[in-house]
Amino acid sequence: MTNTSIWDRVQSTDPKFTKNYKGAGGFAGTAINATYLVKKATEQFGPLGSGWGYEIIEERFDAGGPISDKEGAYLCDAKIHTIRLRLWYMQEGERRELDHYGHTPYIYVNKFGVQTDMEAPKKSLTDAIKKCLSMLGFGADIHLGLYDDFEYVQEAQNESAMTHAEDKAAEAVKQQEDYTLFLDKHVGYIETSKSLGELEKLFTASVRRAQSKKDNRGIIRLTKAKDSQKLILQGEK
Repeated sequence: MTNTSIWDRVQSTDPKFTKNYKGAGGFAGTAINATYLVKKATEQFGPLGSGWGYEIIEERFDAGGPISDKEGAYLCDAKIHTIRLRLWYMQEGERRELDHYGHTPYIYVNKFGVQTDMEAPKKSLTDAIKKCLSMLGFGADIHLGLYDDFEYVQEAQNESAMTHAEDKAAEAVKQQEDYTLFLDKHVGYIETSKSLGELEKLFTASVRRAQSKKDNRGIIRLTKAKDSQKLILQGEK
């Protein structure tokens, strides 16, 4: 067993159990379904309560900034619910532990006025469990930013489709046809690119897809098209 054995087994995320979200301040990202992560942890360590589990070490409400009405009159202070969670798991017959935090707005204001989230403790618990699991590598492809790469997500979706397909042979044929069409189109895009910058972007994106497919012939084909078009563009300068 290596230092990244667990990480290597759990880092890939099935896109079927993710969704895009926008947070405060316009931050956008990809969220992972919590039950899906619990299932992956159970597959990795065993049933909850025997192979792995957690305990709440600390729970509190933290004061936030003041909340005012439209006229600026003070109404109350915002509050954040916080949990410090200790997650444990069994590895090679030994109990291992790690701590992390979960946070949820409890009293806050939105366009409807001052709100109180009665489910804040449940949300903080879920947040803390997900954060602990992320330290072990669960969902690492998302946390490392790989889900910002369209080609990576496309291949992850293909793997998910294959996993859940009733007719895997038909799904394999469909995916190969889709990839062949992708390759033909991108060779054409490369051969008609108008600048060196455009050429480099097209090549980088398309060759990454070919690499994920382990398609050496496709990589060679894309590289030849790139080199040929580069000579043409350089000759025009």
